Amino acid sequence: MTLEDINRVQLEIVDTEILDDGMRYQIKLLNGSNYTIKQNIVHFTYPIKLDNGISDNTYKVEATNNKLNIQPGEELLLNVFTPFEGMAEKDILALDQPIVSIVGYLKQVDEESKFSNSRSILLVQQ
Repeated sequence: MTLEDINRVQLEIVDTEILDDGMRYQIKLLNGSNYTIKQNIVHFTYPIKLDNGISDNTYKVEATNNKLNIQPGEELLLNVFTPFEGMAEKDILALDQPIVSIVGYLKQVDEESKFSNSRSILLVQQ
């Protein structure tokens, strides 16, 4: 397993919906590597705005509709719901720059096969 294999595991927000009680996102997980993703967890978070940038937010939401043994070339659509209730002050969160991250295992479940990747996604307001 190489860094190139890890970078071929891609996450992309493909749909966003504003609801009365929160936000719904659909995330595409593409296993573009040559290995089976044996296990994984995908998290979604809004970073915290600072005067000079952004900071990590420990409040994360786990994506649903995930599964084990995602084959090479397989796509999976995951769902995330972020409720407005309990959310920090919206003006301190970078709602237009969510971070999507994955932690998982390629090929087999052991420490040598563990990988992680995250990306900040700039959402274009319509």
